[in-house]
Amino acid sequence: MKKTTRRRRKPKNERPRLRKELDVASKRAAKDRDGWRCQHCGIAVAGHGAHGSHVIPCGQSALLRWDLLNLLCLCFKCHRYWWHLNPLEATAWFERTYPERYAYLMQRKSEVKQWTTDEMRELLRTLEAQ
Repeated sequence: MKKTTRRRRKPKNERPRLRKELDVASKRAAKDRDGWRCQHCGIAVAGHGAHGSHVIPCGQSALLRWDLLNLLCLCFKCHRYWWHLNPLEATAWFERTYPERYAYLMQRKSEVKQWTTDEMRELLRTLEAQ
């Protein structure tokens, strides 16, 4: 009789799941804060038409990835065809429209942060409670 050995499963790393859940929760919180209106053109948006856009891209600052001050609600058209195609104009608009948020983001964007799993769990609980 042939002996079969069971493979041991590696413990699952929950960080990718937490990252995904935090992305969804933070963007939803920003859309709720902005009243589900495009902050550039002012139209009401819902569902897939509402985009949670990062002011400072995630790749530039891990610290600001889930910071609500770094997110704003934009419609698909403004997000895709204005925000990403005209970044200098979009940045100047953001600085004029939200000067306090802009100053805060510029101050924090160079800070380096490695999120721990416990910090990610706590932030997710906070965002879901809002």
